[in-house]
Amino acid sequence: MNRFDRVTSLLLLLQTRSVLTAGFLSDHFGVTERTIYRDIRTLENAGVPIGSEPGVGYYLEKGYRLPPVSFTQDEAASLLLGEKLVSKSLDEASLSDFNQALNKVRAVMDSADSDYLSSLDADLAVYPTGSHFPIDNTESQSPYTDVPANDQLAGNSDVKGDRWLRDCRNVLVRRQVVELEYRALSSDELSTREVEPIGLFYYSWHWHLIAWCRLREAYRDFRLDRITRFSPKSEQVARRSRLTLQQYLDERPGKLELQEVVLVFGADAARFVAEQRYMFGFIDEEAVEDGVKMRFLTPVPDYMARWLLQYVDDVEIVVGDSIKASMARFSQKLFTHWTKGS
Repeated sequence: MNRFDRVTSLLLLLQTRSVLTAGFLSDHFGVTERTIYRDIRTLENAGVPIGSEPGVGYYLEKGYRLPPVSFTQDEAASLLLGEKLVSKSLDEASLSDFNQALNKVRAVMDSADSDYLSSLDADLAVYPTGSHFPIDNTESQSPYTDVPANDQLAGNSDVKGDRWLRDCRNVLVRRQVVELEYRALSSDELSTREVEPIGLFYYSWHWHLIAWCRLREAYRDFRLDRITRFSPKSEQVARRSRLTLQQYLDERPGKLELQEVVLVFGADAARFVAEQRYMFGFIDEEAVEDGVKMRFLTPVPDYMARWLLQYVDDVEIVVGDSIKASMARFSQKLFTHWTKGS
């Protein structure tokens, strides 16, 4: 961040907080406290009435307000991403307030930036339950073999790794072809692809770029944290030449393979299900006499069966014969393995 942007951001922070210490500002901007002192003097020299109290911090004098602030294109786009995510978790009244706030953001943007936001809006989708759809795994016999990923099941689902999010937003609006390097989940092999992006889809705690892959001649799903290089090209493709994101989601492979599963976890087991249930298409739950009943729509019955084995006899399968059969098969393999040679 250059000095002008930092000083401007510092002024915005002062307006949003009652008191800020030099130490907090130093950590926030990643600069020394001496640099913060200089920035404060710059604002004071520009006529901003900044008060200070030793041992307490800096504050804006009462009555001073900044004029209305416009939003940059990237700031507004980030708010749109936030809207997509929170819309799946807010109540109706709060969502209405959030949408109204975003409309005010759109109102102060110029026409070009507003058009950018409208175009991007159609290219974003969030799946509320966290269920998985087929991802790019060409070496696997089943399109679901590498879902969910072992690192996710272990709790290593750091969304901060989705570092290409801003780049993806831009190429989607411009309909640019992208050359990327991608490390497959199943084999960990690195491949180079030329792709035509059609949308960003959030599920299983990560953003995924949905694109037509010229190498595979098919639509593919690239998890952003698995992309190691992202290079937009000058070539552009017409929007109508490929499916829209919504059309892809409506026609995606495996759509009809989602299986309903209803489980009843004992009270003790239910306490440990926590976030892992979202890896298997959790829909809803209700308290019952014997514990907690949970409903799922999952495309990965074998993985779900492996997950459920850890609960031994503290889970009952109400709906899901394929899950029950898989658990019986895996249990037999476990028995054979651990009694071998005894």
